[in-house]
Amino acid sequence: MRAKDALFSTGEPAYAVNRDGVIKAWNSAAEREFGYRPSEALGHLCWELLAGQDLFGNQYCCSGCPLRETAFNNKSTNSNEMLLRTSSKELRRFRITRLVISCCDGVDLLVHLCHPDAQVSHGHVDNDLADPSGTNGNGHALTLREREIFSLLSEGHSTREMASSLCISPATVRNHIQNIFSKLKVRNRIAAISRGRELGII
Repeated sequence: MRAKDALFSTGEPAYAVNRDGVIKAWNSAAEREFGYRPSEALGHLCWELLAGQDLFGNQYCCSGCPLRETAFNNKSTNSNEMLLRTSSKELRRFRITRLVISCCDGVDLLVHLCHPDAQVSHGHVDNDLADPSGTNGNGHALTLREREIFSLLSEGHSTREMASSLCISPATVRNHIQNIFSKLKVRNRIAAISRGRELGII
């Protein structure tokens, strides 16, 4: 596994998972950053160990992770910012870059390079992290997750389809949709889409 050994010599915290999300490699920088020894990390599902969330506290990592599926289907994935849980239950902010490597035994692994950012404690994120530009400066700022849902909503996806795509529950999707309606001062999806186009959100 020379390719994996070379990659894991990086000073950045890094770990690799197989197609099922099972952690198969864990470097020394990851041990220092997350507080888990390799024996505590290897063999565990990545989302159960690290409980990846987006910057607004929504569960991001899950069994049907769309980024993992995309990467293993030989399509590029953008790096993104996430909150990952340490052994002390703190959430720390990272920019994650992903890369698929093929080991000499024919097994493909998805490497996560974790570039540390500001630490966020107790599972909360400063509200200033919300991007107020999501509504073109019209005072109805949508969070990143709300904009993701609004985009799917505008494409005609059902609540269940949106939940599956984003790895969240249908109830959470409905809550986000109600927040969108409230911020845009509308009562239904058609009116929301119309208002979103007026504001340049979609």
